Amino acid sequence: MKPGPHVGKFSGHGGGHPLIPLFGKGFMSIFSEKVKSAIIELIAPGDKVLVAVSGGADSLALLYLLEQFSKELGYELFVAHLNHLTRGEESDEDASFVVKVAEKLFLPVFVDKIDVGKSFLKSSFQESARILRYQFLEKTLMSIKGNKIALGHTADDRIETVLMNLLRGTGLRGLAGIPEARGHVIRPLLRCNRFELEQFLDERNLTYRTDSSNNETKYLRNKIRHEVIPYLRTFNRDISGNLLGLAEIARGEEQWMSEKTRELYAQLVTTRNGDLCFEGGEFEKQPVAMKRRLIRETFYRLSGSLREITALHVRQVLDLFAHAQVGRLLKLPGGVQVICDYGAVRFFVAEDSVTESSGPPQIDKKNRRLAIPGVTSIAQLDIQLHAQFVEPPLPELIDHKQAYLDFAKTGENIQIRFFQPGDRFVPLGMQGHKKVKSYFIDQKIPRNKRPFIPILINGDDDIIWIYGERISDRFRVAENTKKVLFIEGKGL
Repeated sequence: MKPGPHVGKFSGHGGGHPLIPLFGKGFMSIFSEKVKSAIIELIAPGDKVLVAVSGGADSLALLYLLEQFSKELGYELFVAHLNHLTRGEESDEDASFVVKVAEKLFLPVFVDKIDVGKSFLKSSFQESARILRYQFLEKTLMSIKGNKIALGHTADDRIETVLMNLLRGTGLRGLAGIPEARGHVIRPLLRCNRFELEQFLDERNLTYRTDSSNNETKYLRNKIRHEVIPYLRTFNRDISGNLLGLAEIARGEEQWMSEKTRELYAQLVTTRNGDLCFEGGEFEKQPVAMKRRLIRETFYRLSGSLREITALHVRQVLDLFAHAQVGRLLKLPGGVQVICDYGAVRFFVAEDSVTESSGPPQIDKKNRRLAIPGVTSIAQLDIQLHAQFVEPPLPELIDHKQAYLDFAKTGENIQIRFFQPGDRFVPLGMQGHKKVKSYFIDQKIPRNKRPFIPILINGDDDIIWIYGERISDRFRVAENTKKVLFIEGKGL
């Protein structure tokens, strides 16, 4: 397929995109200012931004718009393209097209290829492609020592995501759709729609690629785009605007409720040998909405993802609490199990659980440097590590995904890696070294989970923190500590 401009043009009151006002004088100026405003909020002067470019209208418009303001706003651009090898010659032509565009703009370009269909990821094709794409982007970002990954998602993508989540069954988080920023991944075009971007490219006679698979309705997103949304517009022409409004409301309320959930979780949950325990009576005192969120939060902290837990699973756990009977056991996805003990309900990961979601079969095990201060993403594990300096006093209760460290002891060269045979550290509260393998066994951490637990080390390869578990006593904050480094893990 030859690259060429999108043929659709605005056709007056009877056609066009319902989110777009009629094009009049100054429309492009207003559009550019809207994009510029988003860029200013998401990108700081001096940032190195890796732009993911497929060659399609959305990503190409993103690249041209970012390039348009790069000198004025003082950031540096790099281009990345991953060839999924799914459409034969067409995929190769996409890669060549992106390289030519980058060269035309005098921008460094990084291209790689991987056959998603032959990968060993135990998930759907689209999910495998997403994971592999993030692996490639993260690896490339590290190679250029960059700090932002820019994606070309639009308001249309956000609407489609809201509907997809709604069909699958979701809460506020799913209704919020795609965020503008999550860690160092940014989406500067989330306030724009696809039609605006195509108009931007058409007015400048800029060609772009069209992915033939976008018309295949065997994929849920495409089916929603080509069939569900047009059908919904027969009932309400402004359905897209209404869904975007819903997403904004949901995101604001979700952020507030998430903060409250984490605060209550820290008060109610105790850790026993790696298991997470609720005192049944205290849990039952909470409003049902908060109980649902506490269950999801606990599941996330054990499995590292919320992708597999459904409303049905949550209802089953609620029923277990309401009709507590010692020994009653409930099995959830990802090997997570819930059991009634005397006066408590315990969440844990079964030692013998081996499921498709037990951990990514493929992950880049190379060391990566922790951004201090900043955010470091491990996209394949849906983990972000937020690092910042804080002042005393420090809280007495510390979440198991938080670490307060003496920066003078850790140094600024903190690396992230994974378990290696022979690893040893000094667990907080102890004096002698302990083998990490023995620690995992003592904490009843399933064997299949251990290779996917991030470990933070200093420049001498001394273990600072086993993420989600325990810091080393050597790097704890003491009375004479002058500079405290706070690291917190969050989900992507």
